[in-house]
Formats: sequence, structure tokens, C-alpha cells
Amino acid sequence: MTDMSNSPIGKPLQRREDYRFLTGAGQYTDDVVFPGQTFGVFLRSPYAHARIRSIDTAAARKAPGVVQIFVGADLAEAKVGGLPCGWLIHSKDGTPMKEPAHPVLAHDKVRHVGDQVALVVAETYLQAKDAAELIEVDYEELPPVIDIRTADGAKSAVHDDVPNNVCYDWGHGNKDAVDAAFKTAAKVTKLEFTNNRLIPNAME
Repeated sequence: MTDMSNSPIGKPLQRREDYRFLTGAGQYTDDVVFPGQTFGVFLRSPYAHARIRSIDTAAARKAPGVVQIFVGADLAEAKVGGLPCGWLIHSKDGTPMKEPAHPVLAHDKVRHVGDQVALVVAETYLQAKDAAELIEVDYEELPPVIDIRTADGAKSAVHDDVPNNVCYDWGHGNKDAVDAAFKTAAKVTKLEFTNNRLIPNAME
């Protein structure tokens, strides 16, 4: 048996960071200010799935303090790459997973609530926020895919190059052995679970 007497697991640890935070000395990225610094605010989609018919930034560009406004078409024209997947895996049959494009700013289509549609850069945060509210986006709402049971064969593909909405079909273990165990079991209980998507990302 492993000796756990010197292990920190299960033991109280002395906190060292409290004084700094409780006295207001903690520093976050929002506290960092440089000379000539500008601030950015993203305009985000209110729809889970929609086509972008048009984006009108004329009024926002005239707002006080606005330095620049970027939309998806600007980044596409400048050939700015998207956000790559950090972990590529294969399906059970050995085929590589589908890796649809994830642009920094949505171009032509939004694929989730909060998808970034435009970036407003201004001299202050409040100026950027006010200007973002002046941007007018004309959306054509599309059917969202919100249930994994109906994702395959959904009426509207979230990504055009993934028509069945299935990125990969992954599994682990011996399916034949599992099927045999269920087949010979004296009793089988079925449960349905609804779980959230987990993405561990640092706040700072």
C-alpha cells in the first residue's frame, strides 16, 4: 500500500495570496494601462445560427473616440487565419476528424450565441462599447442544432463542410465485449444524462 503520510492531498494548505488581494494590490489584465492605449469591444451575435446578410458600421465609425472597426470581411481580405484546433483526433474507423474553419470574426455566418461579428477599437472602453451598439447587422436566422440526437441529419449544417454536423465519432474499449456483457446480464438499467460541455480555460 502506498504511504500517503507525506502527501498534501487532503491536508489544509496555507494560503499565501490572500493579503495581496484583500488589500487591493492584486493586478489583472484590466488593470494594466499603457500610454496611448486603445480598447477593443466585440459585437456578438444574439443568434445560435444565422447568416449575415449585411453589416452597417457607418454610424459607429463616426462615434467619438473610434480608431478603427473590423468585421469578418476585413480579416478575410487580409488573409488573417482562424483559430486552429489544439487537439486533433481520429474517429473510430480511423478517419481524421473534420476541422471546419473558426474565424476570429464571423464571416457570412454566425454559429453560436456570442459569436464575434465585429471589433470596435476606440480611445476608451466606454467609447468602444457605445460605438459597438451603433453597428447594425442584418441576420437571416437559421435552424439551430441544440440536441446531439438530432444533430446528424439536421436541416441546417452549422458548418457547410460538415453536412451531418458530426466532427468525429470517437470510442474507447471493446464494443463486442460490452455488447456481450449486456446481452448476458440478469438486469439492464437505462439512464439518460444531460451534461454540459467542459472547456478548461484560464480567466486571465
